[in-house]
Amino acid sequence: MQLTLSWDLFVIVFFAVVITYSFIIGKHESVKIIISTYIAIVAAQGMGNLIERLSTESQPLFSMVGLTLDIQLLATTKLILFILTIIFLAVRGGFEIDYQKDGNTIVDIAMTALFGFVTAGLMLSTLMTFVADAPLLDKNIAQSPFIATIIAHSRLMELMVLYQDLWFALPAIILLVIGFMSSQKEE
Repeated sequence: MQLTLSWDLFVIVFFAVVITYSFIIGKHESVKIIISTYIAIVAAQGMGNLIERLSTESQPLFSMVGLTLDIQLLATTKLILFILTIIFLAVRGGFEIDYQKDGNTIVDIAMTALFGFVTAGLMLSTLMTFVADAPLLDKNIAQSPFIATIIAHSRLMELMVLYQDLWFALPAIILLVIGFMSSQKEE
């Protein structure tokens, strides 16, 4: 079997790893990761914008010292902040998720897989946004030179980029639907 590295393979492996990790930690912790990811997205974007603003205002000072700030450095900083924030919130965030009514084993397995799937989509869409150095939910992200090159060779990455609005909204929609379904079961 001939295996070539591609962006499609990267997407498949990324989803597989996140879904597998969701099964390892369970559905309650998977929801915690989703919430941590949303918080991390906003925090990393906000901190990145703050760093960009401060560096732009300090550019004359940096030029005098002989330093230049590269846009790729800012994208890398956002990625690192994003990952560190997710880890910190998941481990030390101080919040617990617990569904009062547990379903049967098949429902729990399906929910855990679904939580892993939407978490992977949210994380990968966010990573693409940060790599493109684009604002969140930017409709023109596909025109970014780096992203345009990737989606030209990968149908799965094209789906991730073109439907980023769905990937950002889907975890919240799933949590709302499951929340309504579990509250109706309690009554």
